[in-house]
Amino acid sequence: MLRPLVALCSLVLLVTSIPAAHAEPSPVQEAPNPWRNVQAWETAVVQRVVDGDTVIVNDEVTGAQSRVRLLGINAPEKPTKRKPGNCGGVQALETLTALLPVGTRVRLLSSDRASTGKAQRPQRVVLAYNEKTGEFDQDVAWGMAERGWGVWFTVPREAAMSSLYRAAIEGAQQRRVGMWSPELCGAIEQPDASLSIRITRGNGSVADETVTVRNTGGTTVDITGWMLRDAGNAGWYTFPGGSVLTPGDYRVVHTGKGRDRKPTGHDVYRNRKTELYVDPGREPNLVGDGAYLLDRAGNFRSWREYPCTERCDPDEGMGTLVIEDLSLGKNRGKKRAQSQFIRVANQGATTLCLDGYRMQTEGLTYWFPSGTCLEPGATLTLHGGDRRSWSKATYLNRKKPMFYLSGSAQIITDRDQVLAERFW
Repeated sequence: MLRPLVALCSLVLLVTSIPAAHAEPSPVQEAPNPWRNVQAWETAVVQRVVDGDTVIVNDEVTGAQSRVRLLGINAPEKPTKRKPGNCGGVQALETLTALLPVGTRVRLLSSDRASTGKAQRPQRVVLAYNEKTGEFDQDVAWGMAERGWGVWFTVPREAAMSSLYRAAIEGAQQRRVGMWSPELCGAIEQPDASLSIRITRGNGSVADETVTVRNTGGTTVDITGWMLRDAGNAGWYTFPGGSVLTPGDYRVVHTGKGRDRKPTGHDVYRNRKTELYVDPGREPNLVGDGAYLLDRAGNFRSWREYPCTERCDPDEGMGTLVIEDLSLGKNRGKKRAQSQFIRVANQGATTLCLDGYRMQTEGLTYWFPSGTCLEPGATLTLHGGDRRSWSKATYLNRKKPMFYLSGSAQIITDRDQVLAERFW
């Protein structure tokens, strides 16, 4: 059974503070309604559930039939005569069928009535009718997310509900239910494997977009045949034979075109023409994506979603990576640009790799290359000059200043968490 919408929306009376003994109770207030920017366009009746995120309905007024795509999640694909589908696809179909039996009345909401996805399917928040309350107050996508049958899938112009779906999915991930169950697709291989994922979105070019998979454990891991995917199923990549990661080793999966093992032995390529990862939004209208690592059986072994939310755990670099020094340079123009620098330091007790991190100012966004790691106490200087780079200094050959006369510099993670900041 789905939870009523009132529970999903947090439309509850919230005590603003805990009253002292014998004091008058504090006033209460109603939480904001996250559906306030979502319009109800149609009321319909379910005719058939197609898969874990698609349903066929008939409009109650016009009788027109529509193939509706749920907003907020991307469920595992069911097997068909043409495609094998994904592990969990059958269970996702069964779950949505149970939540939306044939004949269920639903209300269809979206910010834009013209909102459509693949194959021109209308994209909608689907609210099922609740016989007990007499209201359309059961969010179907939320119910699927809570049960673990969908990755977080956002549409920029339809993001009013995405924070709630993200929260439900994070809960399912923590409980390891549904598609997040470690042995859903078969016995778990290499159970001691510890692998991190970091996403580099670059500067808006497909050539700059990468995902770094790093072995953060103490044992060697063979990821031959393992798969890396995004939330939208657009960029599946299967690691080739010989993808063996010793402790600390990594692979950089480029979205764009290239030749494997170039420019280093760590590089592999998806050979796509367009980017996979959107620029993130901010709560409550949260927009983002994720990278997901699956083993050969199809079990989800590691994942990374961005941006960070209010519920995010602190990044491993929080409190350890600091801006140790910064210079605005001397003179003007190119001379000032080439005399500027910023120095970061690892003040932690363990090695910190800067995969997916970036330094951001008003004049420059610099993404640290994968493989940039700082030992405890080590520093790295980004310098505007044109000398040859080495292990402790990277020279950027700047013609324009990266720091203005007033402003700030930030070190930011791939999930958009600010780790360090310097103002002047």
